[in-house]
Amino acid sequence: MQVQSSGAVPVLSAVRERCPVRPWPGRGPPPPSVRGLAVGDGCTRGPEAVALTAFSGTRGSVWTWLSSDTDTSTMSLASDSRAAGSIFDLDYASGKIRWTLTVAGFVFYLGVFVVCHQLSSSLNATYHSLVPREKVFWNLAATRAVFGVQSTTAGLWALLVDPVLQADRVLGQQNWCWFQITTATGFFFFENVAIHVSHLLFRNFDFFLATHHLFAFLGFLGLVVNLEAGHYLAMVTLLLEMSTPFTCASWMLLKAGRADSPLWRLNQWVMVHLFHCRMVLTYHMWWVCLRHWEGLARSLFPPHLALFLVGLGLLTLVINPYWTHKKTQQLLTPVDWNFAPRRPQPARANGQPPRKKAQ
Repeated sequence: MQVQSSGAVPVLSAVRERCPVRPWPGRGPPPPSVRGLAVGDGCTRGPEAVALTAFSGTRGSVWTWLSSDTDTSTMSLASDSRAAGSIFDLDYASGKIRWTLTVAGFVFYLGVFVVCHQLSSSLNATYHSLVPREKVFWNLAATRAVFGVQSTTAGLWALLVDPVLQADRVLGQQNWCWFQITTATGFFFFENVAIHVSHLLFRNFDFFLATHHLFAFLGFLGLVVNLEAGHYLAMVTLLLEMSTPFTCASWMLLKAGRADSPLWRLNQWVMVHLFHCRMVLTYHMWWVCLRHWEGLARSLFPPHLALFLVGLGLLTLVINPYWTHKKTQQLLTPVDWNFAPRRPQPARANGQPPRKKAQ
């Protein structure tokens, strides 16, 4: 016999009618490999099997509890046929799967960086006029834009749509979130490598950007190794990347001498607005943390929790206000402040440095 239901509550009710149920005994929520676990006392023998629909963590899958005369306490994860073959339906309880996807994320975004360089070298005249340091920044901006599209999609889905994460914003997990977390960890590792290699080659260092990506990498690395952490706050953190596609377009148009175009100004207005949205989003994250503090503290290891809170504090009080100010300033005075000289220079025309007079 199998108990079928479209929702978790009727299924669990049916199981409780069959036998007593005790909750998961571990610290925090059960990991994805045992999410939805319900162990029946006095119900370990019998000819029938009961299927539990997983109520979080593995949406689209079922837990099969086999009550046989042999190994009656065995529970195994059986994939729902609707999710068969999906990249999101992997066994994320396996460390090998998680680390493989993390490496895949690093390789993918390294590939985006290389492909952008090849395409820009072949097709873009502006790219040829840039100095090597600016070419690296050009390719990094494009790579961040691609990651921004991925992150914005995932973040909006978690914030507005996904019912499992909406129901439990601190402990809820989803398989598709595991995919996002692992690949994002690979991206942030790529970012840290790129920033420090660029610093060694060109002797330029953006402290705020480096700090931002270091905290992001360590935070998501902690999520990869912690099977108990919820996924909602991680996906909302990725939504903070919503501004990166517009930052990329702004900088590329500026370098192409299009700072006086309506397209650049429209893009800049949208970007400034999104930076204000980022600030509102950080306030929402604080609200979630304070409202669900007990569950958050239980699901994260203390060093990871401290890292998250310090990073969120820096983002709220320092990094977001600073970037919002700089982008607003850039809207009013189109200047490439990423490569601005330290000493005073004559005003630039259309975002371009003044041409030197021929000797």
